[in-house]
Amino acid sequence: MRAPGLAIAALLAPAPAAAAEVAVDAGVWPYAAVGKLNVVLGANRRTFCSATLIGPRLVLSAAHCLWDGPRARWVGPGSVHFVAGWRQGTYNAHAVARSYRTGPGYAFGTAPADFARDWALIALAEPVDLRPVPLAGPDEAGATPEKRGEIRRAGYSHARAERMSAQGDCAVEDQADPPLLLHDCRALPGESGSALLRMGEGGPAVIGVLVARRPEGAGARSLAVPVRSFRAEAERMRAELSPDR
Repeated sequence: MRAPGLAIAALLAPAPAAAAEVAVDAGVWPYAAVGKLNVVLGANRRTFCSATLIGPRLVLSAAHCLWDGPRARWVGPGSVHFVAGWRQGTYNAHAVARSYRTGPGYAFGTAPADFARDWALIALAEPVDLRPVPLAGPDEAGATPEKRGEIRRAGYSHARAERMSAQGDCAVEDQADPPLLLHDCRALPGESGSALLRMGEGGPAVIGVLVARRPEGAGARSLAVPVRSFRAEAERMRAELSPDR
């Protein structure tokens, strides 16, 4: 996961970290729909991020996870594998990507505009027989601070690659320009692409996707792209991937 540069560090106001580790079961929804996004970069070169199933053939992650930095190019879809609910050698489902789309104009970088476009929607070659996690609706993600205790983040870190980790009690604030969610969920390498989940009375829903960690020692908040930035594209892709089309 990328660390924000000085420009983004200056953008963020300090906030005390109060998110807490929570125990989750990768075999139980909604966590069963969270997985590792394994990316093959070449012979003996592999990496991974986190990702979430948001449709039978549609996965949400971060765009920078699909960028091959040493070769300065995007990876081919066939090199991208979604493995849902990975836990020490077992998993709920596996599928290979058919194609993917990233935020319009996204370029790998550390300017605020780059972070705000750092989302990826990955079309799978085959449907996954798991219940997807829905995206929050337009009226469910306003520009007000989210109540602590309602927001969770689940994914896989490089330090704990064999089992899912999660945090709850995350505080989230919606920023309008550039459109970003500022939050205090933990964000370690590998956890890029994790969905921020609202655990409300209506059931879990995705409110954003984690794209960058807080600057080391700065006490600033981590960054996520809000659902409003990619909802329309997700709806288009879900329609294109429908079995009736």
